[in-house]
Amino acid sequence: MHCSGSFTGHSIDDASRPSPNRNRQGFTLVELLVVIAIIGILIGMLLPAVQQVREAARRISCTNNLRQLSMAVTNYHSSNFQFPPGCLIGQGAGWSGFILDELGEGGLGATVDLTDTSGGITNEHAASNDEDENSASHWTPGAAANNAALQANLSVFRCASDPVSDGIDSGSSSGGPAVAGRYPSSYLACATGTNSEISELYFTHRSTSRSRDQVAADRNGLLVPTQQAPYFRNFNGRNLHLKTKVSQDDCDDGLSNTIMIGESVFDSSPLVDPDLPFIDEDGDGDGITDNAIVDNRGLDHWCVGSPDIDRTIDLSEFMASTSNIINMYHQFSDEQLIADGVNEARLFREMAAGFASWHAGNVVNFAMGDGSVRTIEAKIDADAYSNLGNRDDGLGTSAF
Repeated sequence: MHCSGSFTGHSIDDASRPSPNRNRQGFTLVELLVVIAIIGILIGMLLPAVQQVREAARRISCTNNLRQLSMAVTNYHSSNFQFPPGCLIGQGAGWSGFILDELGEGGLGATVDLTDTSGGITNEHAASNDEDENSASHWTPGAAANNAALQANLSVFRCASDPVSDGIDSGSSSGGPAVAGRYPSSYLACATGTNSEISELYFTHRSTSRSRDQVAADRNGLLVPTQQAPYFRNFNGRNLHLKTKVSQDDCDDGLSNTIMIGESVFDSSPLVDPDLPFIDEDGDGDGITDNAIVDNRGLDHWCVGSPDIDRTIDLSEFMASTSNIINMYHQFSDEQLIADGVNEARLFREMAAGFASWHAGNVVNFAMGDGSVRTIEAKIDADAYSNLGNRDDGLGTSAF
């Protein structure tokens, strides 16, 4: 018998089966919570890994900066047969201002004036024996000579882990002119391995307990201060000229065993005692209780320098000492510093003139004299660490 109509290809059983989507249900609340919990656990597992990768990248960037800086210093040495000075005392210039050409910043370097003729101390304005060397009478009035360089965003001088802002308004507590949006530095030169009070590397007319030879002997790093301006030959009736030059031949311990440049921490915020009541004494509305400011930290480090800007003997703006505790900044809380009022000022001086970093793991990166970069853990023996900053003590160490 012939059947009319088309054949659908489905059996009676197929037609009676329910549609696969007919009885589909959504997630239950328990299932949803389980999924959310699993996602949270995965994120918690991934975040530390992501942070570690980012920190590793920042540390690599930092070591590249140090390698570039050390090579620039080495190239400067090749042209001048000596390392650049850590700073020119009384002239406000730092080591970074001398290597701009070697860093490919020749145009900016051409605008920089690091001579004693553009400001600073003068014979007729020199402080008397009972005056502070940093008094306002030292300053020659006028605009800063090196503002363009002081404000230039030179990323090679900044560690990627450093949280400090790019531009910081700076001036001088001793009456010098200010610079708006100055570029801070994350790196300091190693000037000494023996003296924690880095200001004692300045031979002053009030120096009575330290001889010229003692000051010179403590300038035992690779990038050391020098005071060579003509006015130092007759400073208040006394010869303070103490010119220091260092070359590779002066490094008896070997360049690979001697620190040239290391990381530093920038922190110019005031130390405030939170237990004291808020009193806005100066009426500036900055939200800081003025009567509760215990001290200014003074951990400020800069690039280039300027005779009209930098204080004459604030050597920690450019240099540090390995005789100060490595990563000291992270070893004292504000509460400890406030409680130890007797030593608090000294601790800040040593922090300012010490090497420290923002890297995880309590480590600090250093460029050695041969251009290599080493990561040193804060647990290094204090004597071994001190020796690394002294170029000619005969005590080079391999304790990295």
